[in-house]
Amino acid sequence: MSKLKEYKEISIEEIKEVDEFRTFIPENNMYDKIKEDIAKNGIKVPLIVNQNYELINGYTRLKIAQELGIKKVPIAVYETTDRADEYDLLVSTNLTQRQLTRVQALALIEKALEEKTKILKKNQNSENNPKETKVERVPVQLSESQNKKIQSLTDLRNGVKEELEKYNVKVDDRTLDYYIRIKENAPWLTDYILKGNLGIYPAYSIYTKLQEMGLLEAVAKLSPYERNTLLTDGRKIISGERKDLLEEIVNHKITVSQAINKLKTEGKLQRSKKSRVKDKDLDESEDEGEELEADEREEAESEEYDFVGEWQKAEEEEVKQQLTPQLKTEELDEGQQISRLESKPDQGQLESQKEMDLITELKTKGYAELPFEVALVKIEGKCYAINVGALHDLEQGVEKWKELADFLSKHDIIIPGEAEGLYVIPWKLLGRCNEWQSES
Repeated sequence: MSKLKEYKEISIEEIKEVDEFRTFIPENNMYDKIKEDIAKNGIKVPLIVNQNYELINGYTRLKIAQELGIKKVPIAVYETTDRADEYDLLVSTNLTQRQLTRVQALALIEKALEEKTKILKKNQNSENNPKETKVERVPVQLSESQNKKIQSLTDLRNGVKEELEKYNVKVDDRTLDYYIRIKENAPWLTDYILKGNLGIYPAYSIYTKLQEMGLLEAVAKLSPYERNTLLTDGRKIISGERKDLLEEIVNHKITVSQAINKLKTEGKLQRSKKSRVKDKDLDESEDEGEELEADEREEAESEEYDFVGEWQKAEEEEVKQQLTPQLKTEELDEGQQISRLESKPDQGQLESQKEMDLITELKTKGYAELPFEVALVKIEGKCYAINVGALHDLEQGVEKWKELADFLSKHDIIIPGEAEGLYVIPWKLLGRCNEWQSES
């Protein structure tokens, strides 16, 4: 298990980049904002390195430092035992330093598990073949036939679930099942999930529709640019199940951009056609309306009915109904009216009463239901409850919790993030509200 050794500042030239770590995490989608903040305030969050100064986490900051000509950078040096240990460190630091969604965290954890499994298998093969002096490096990308990471789909699911629990990342079973199925059958889609370009449900929808149309493998073989365009700007081609356009794309008869333009043109023509039909229907309705008016005039002339009298009678009834509650109110004496007003507490009084009831329940019953999730922390012998939603807001840079940010910063519980206004929350150190599972 990795152990923090020291914080220090070293020359940027002493840091050693590791290919498998540099390509492991997609480039931060807030790159420009982070660069602007570093140019203004310097690097606040230390880069994570091992005892040999090999960079584990912080490639975005390193790249920006190189671009800005920064000579020295702050680092946190960890003592690690092996690469598997360093992958655990990579995951834990990314979960605390980056604003990842739960699905992105799932993708990150599963990807690290995949790499650790490769390392384990590599070590097992080495132990089974002691006479071999050279072991070929396992490439990051394996073919589907070689990529038997864990013996079965169930083992993979259980392995990921165990890792999620270790990092206190909550993902429901359906989301996990969808992700595992995508990983097994369309692993190229998981990169879009990790980058935050696709959520789990849109990704699963894309996977199932392409599979149903028999074009899953063909789309996977498209060039990265064409595939990216298809999954972003051209997603309607897949969601609309336009197999005709997709077949032209994968057979290189048209580009994705041409297919998108074709779809837009078809949409405009269809809307134009609907508009013409609508105008025609309106014209026919107007003709029918004129005929109906003529018929009604004839009926009005032939039948004598006191419409004016009935109208006046209806108005009188309506006025009478409106006056009735007012008259009843006036019949109440003054004391009754004051009593009614006093019996309606305002919203502030209701909230205060709820808070008092909550404290009373804790003191008398020993437990109480909270209206929102809280984290617990003990500071100078006093226990504080902190709104978890507010902590998530601080991670995202929401400015409404300034008093909370000042309080937690004062006691070194949170630290500033990579960009101004963002904070790193040490979730693993806070007491969290976890779902209780009784032993059976």
